[in-house]
Amino acid sequence: MAATIRPLDRARDRAGVLAIDTGFETDAVFELVASPRALELVPRPLPAPQTKRYAIDEVFAPWARWDTGWVADDGAIRGFATVAYEPWHARLVLWFLYIDPPARRQGLGRALLAAVEAHGRAVGASHVWLETSNVNVPGVAAYERLGYALCGADALYYGDYMPGETAIYLAKRL
Repeated sequence: MAATIRPLDRARDRAGVLAIDTGFETDAVFELVASPRALELVPRPLPAPQTKRYAIDEVFAPWARWDTGWVADDGAIRGFATVAYEPWHARLVLWFLYIDPPARRQGLGRALLAAVEAHGRAVGASHVWLETSNVNVPGVAAYERLGYALCGADALYYGDYMPGETAIYLAKRL
Protein backbone atom coordinates (compact mmCIF):
# COMPACT_ATOMS: atom_id res chain seq x y z
CA MET A 1 0.00 0.00 0.00
CA ALA A 2 1.36 3.44 -0.90
CA ALA A 3 1.39 6.05 1.82
CA THR A 4 -1.07 8.90 1.63
CA ILE A 5 -0.08 12.37 2.79
CA ARG A 6 -2.93 13.76 4.87
CA PRO A 7 -3.43 16.42 7.56
CA LEU A 8 -2.16 15.47 11.00
CA ASP A 9 -4.85 15.18 13.66
CA ARG A 10 -3.23 15.89 17.06
CA ALA A 11 -5.54 13.58 19.01
CA ARG A 12 -6.05 10.72 16.55
CA ASP A 13 -2.44 10.61 15.28
CA ARG A 14 -0.60 11.23 18.55
CA ALA A 15 0.26 7.59 19.27
CA GLY A 16 1.40 6.98 15.69
CA VAL A 17 3.58 10.07 15.70
CA LEU A 18 5.12 9.14 19.06
CA ALA A 19 5.92 5.65 17.70
CA ILE A 20 8.24 7.08 15.02
CA ASP A 21 11.90 6.18 15.57
CA THR A 22 13.90 9.40 15.14
CA GLY A 23 17.23 7.59 15.14
CA PHE A 24 19.79 7.83 12.36
CA GLU A 25 23.36 6.74 11.88
CA THR A 26 26.16 8.94 10.62
CA ASP A 27 29.84 8.36 9.98
CA ALA A 28 30.63 12.10 9.94
CA VAL A 29 29.63 15.37 11.57
CA PHE A 30 29.86 18.88 10.23
CA GLU A 31 32.44 21.22 11.70
CA LEU A 32 31.34 24.84 11.48
CA VAL A 33 34.10 26.95 9.97
CA ALA A 34 33.23 30.60 10.43
CA SER A 35 35.00 33.69 9.21
CA PRO A 36 33.82 37.29 9.55
CA ARG A 37 31.67 37.00 6.40
CA ALA A 38 31.26 33.31 5.68
CA LEU A 39 30.04 30.06 7.15
CA GLU A 40 31.05 26.65 5.89
CA LEU A 41 30.06 23.16 7.01
CA VAL A 42 33.06 20.90 6.62
CA PRO A 43 32.41 17.16 7.01
CA ARG A 44 34.65 15.52 9.62
CA PRO A 45 34.75 11.70 9.54
CA LEU A 46 34.07 9.97 12.85
CA PRO A 47 36.30 7.12 14.05
CA ALA A 48 33.19 4.90 14.20
CA PRO A 49 29.59 5.44 13.05
CA GLN A 50 27.42 7.22 15.58
CA THR A 51 23.69 6.78 16.19
CA LYS A 52 21.70 9.85 17.19
CA ARG A 53 18.10 9.82 18.39
CA TYR A 54 15.98 12.91 18.99
CA ALA A 55 13.33 12.96 21.74
CA ILE A 56 10.06 12.30 19.91
CA ASP A 57 7.94 13.52 22.83
CA GLU A 58 9.15 17.05 22.05
CA VAL A 59 6.66 17.10 19.16
CA PHE A 60 3.84 17.65 21.64
CA ALA A 61 5.80 19.70 24.22
CA PRO A 62 4.19 22.98 25.29
CA TRP A 63 7.02 24.99 23.72
CA ALA A 64 6.55 23.36 20.28
CA ARG A 65 4.51 26.08 18.59
CA TRP A 66 3.61 24.34 15.35
CA ASP A 67 0.02 24.67 14.23
CA THR A 68 -0.24 22.60 11.04
CA GLY A 69 1.02 19.15 10.19
CA TRP A 70 0.80 16.19 7.84
CA VAL A 71 1.38 12.47 8.16
CA ALA A 72 2.45 9.82 5.68
CA ASP A 73 -0.11 7.09 6.32
CA ASP A 74 -0.30 3.62 4.77
CA GLY A 75 -2.47 2.19 7.53
CA ALA A 76 0.21 3.23 10.02
CA ILE A 77 2.00 6.53 10.36
CA ARG A 78 5.37 6.25 8.59
CA GLY A 79 6.40 9.90 8.86
CA PHE A 80 5.17 13.39 9.65
CA ALA A 81 5.96 17.08 9.28
CA THR A 82 4.76 20.08 11.29
CA VAL A 83 5.02 23.82 10.60
CA ALA A 84 4.10 27.28 11.86
CA TYR A 85 3.77 30.42 9.78
CA GLU A 86 5.43 33.60 11.05
CA PRO A 87 3.74 36.40 9.09
CA TRP A 88 5.97 39.26 10.24
CA HIS A 89 8.74 37.96 7.98
CA ALA A 90 6.73 35.60 5.76
CA ARG A 91 8.61 32.57 7.12
CA LEU A 92 7.19 29.07 7.34
CA VAL A 93 9.10 27.30 10.10
CA LEU A 94 9.49 23.54 9.71
CA TRP A 95 9.31 22.39 13.32
CA PHE A 96 9.56 18.64 12.82
CA LEU A 97 10.09 16.23 9.95
CA TYR A 98 10.69 12.58 10.76
CA ILE A 99 10.41 9.41 8.71
CA ASP A 100 10.45 6.00 10.40
CA PRO A 101 13.72 4.22 9.44
CA PRO A 102 12.12 1.32 7.48
CA ALA A 103 10.18 3.85 5.37
CA ARG A 104 13.14 6.09 4.54
CA ARG A 105 14.41 6.58 0.98
CA GLN A 106 10.95 5.88 -0.46
CA GLY A 107 9.96 9.48 -1.19
CA LEU A 108 7.96 10.16 1.97
CA GLY A 109 10.17 13.05 3.09
CA ARG A 110 9.94 14.56 -0.38
CA ALA A 111 6.14 14.16 -0.36
CA LEU A 112 5.80 15.68 3.12
CA LEU A 113 8.01 18.61 2.15
CA ALA A 114 5.89 19.12 -0.97
CA ALA A 115 2.85 19.46 1.31
CA VAL A 116 4.81 21.84 3.57
CA GLU A 117 5.88 23.99 0.62
CA ALA A 118 2.39 24.05 -0.93
CA HIS A 119 1.00 25.18 2.42
CA GLY A 120 3.69 27.84 2.63
CA ARG A 121 2.75 29.25 -0.75
CA ALA A 122 -0.95 29.15 0.20
CA VAL A 123 -0.38 31.20 3.37
CA GLY A 124 1.93 33.69 1.66
CA ALA A 125 5.30 32.48 2.95
CA SER A 126 8.34 33.56 0.98
CA HIS A 127 10.45 30.68 2.27
CA VAL A 128 10.61 27.56 4.44
CA TRP A 129 13.18 27.70 7.26
CA LEU A 130 14.43 24.92 9.53
CA GLU A 131 16.94 24.19 12.25
CA THR A 132 18.88 20.97 12.70
CA SER A 133 22.13 19.84 14.27
CA ASN A 134 25.59 19.54 12.74
CA VAL A 135 25.37 15.84 13.64
CA ASN A 136 22.44 15.34 11.25
CA VAL A 137 24.63 14.93 8.17
CA PRO A 138 22.15 12.55 6.45
CA GLY A 139 19.27 14.97 7.04
CA VAL A 140 21.21 17.95 5.75
CA ALA A 141 22.14 16.00 2.62
CA ALA A 142 18.46 15.16 2.04
CA TYR A 143 17.39 18.78 2.52
CA GLU A 144 20.10 19.97 0.13
CA ARG A 145 18.93 17.49 -2.54
CA LEU A 146 15.49 19.10 -2.21
CA GLY A 147 16.73 22.65 -2.68
CA TYR A 148 17.44 23.81 0.89
CA ALA A 149 20.65 25.76 1.56
CA LEU A 150 22.63 26.84 4.60
CA CYS A 151 21.51 30.26 5.83
CA GLY A 152 23.00 30.41 9.33
CA ALA A 153 24.43 28.64 12.35
CA ASP A 154 24.62 29.04 16.12
CA ALA A 155 27.37 27.23 18.03
CA LEU A 156 25.84 28.22 21.38
CA TYR A 157 22.16 27.47 20.70
CA TYR A 158 21.92 24.03 22.33
CA GLY A 159 23.98 24.81 25.45
CA ASP A 160 23.89 21.93 27.93
CA TYR A 161 20.90 20.35 26.14
CA MET A 162 23.07 18.90 23.35
CA PRO A 163 26.66 19.70 24.38
CA GLY A 164 29.16 19.98 21.57
CA GLU A 165 26.49 20.29 18.87
CA THR A 166 25.92 23.31 16.66
CA ALA A 167 22.53 24.45 15.37
CA ILE A 168 22.50 24.92 11.62
CA TYR A 169 19.75 26.68 9.72
CA LEU A 170 18.61 25.87 6.21
CA ALA A 171 16.06 27.65 4.04
CA LYS A 172 14.38 27.35 0.66
CA ARG A 173 12.65 30.13 -1.25
CA LEU A 174 9.13 29.35 -2.36
